[in-house]
Amino acid sequence: MKIFFEQKKPGRVRQTIKPVLIELGNTPSTVSGLIEETVRICVEAFNRKAIDAPDRENLDADESHNVLSQQEIENLADTGRIAFGIVYNGNMEDPDKAVANALQCYEDGLFRMFLNGNPLGDVNEKIELKEGDCITVVRLTLLAGRLW
Repeated sequence: MKIFFEQKKPGRVRQTIKPVLIELGNTPSTVSGLIEETVRICVEAFNRKAIDAPDRENLDADESHNVLSQQEIENLADTGRIAFGIVYNGNMEDPDKAVANALQCYEDGLFRMFLNGNPLGDVNEKIELKEGDCITVVRLTLLAGRLW
């Protein structure tokens, strides 16, 4: 099943985040299943990127790693972040730990999820996903400041 996935962060000046098409292997029936499925897909993509990323220590000697072109910089600027494809932590991530962490963060209220604009509730809440649905993840940030 193919769905759209978008991540937003409050306070971002540019709200030009484009939904990314992801393909789910299983169709989750609960919020926790949705979190688990999407986290596993993201961890798998990160681990693939960590394997394929250029070696940071020998970056200058690596002839296959070229400087970003102007077009690549403009495309990355549209998403709000220009990155060079370097994975600074070359370790592979454990999908089970990532899923447990994501579920704990959701229960603690560190991020919210919306299905086609409707907020999702408890992790055990039943959901019905259809082809082409849009999942929005909003990372909530704590404000630091003084009371007086």
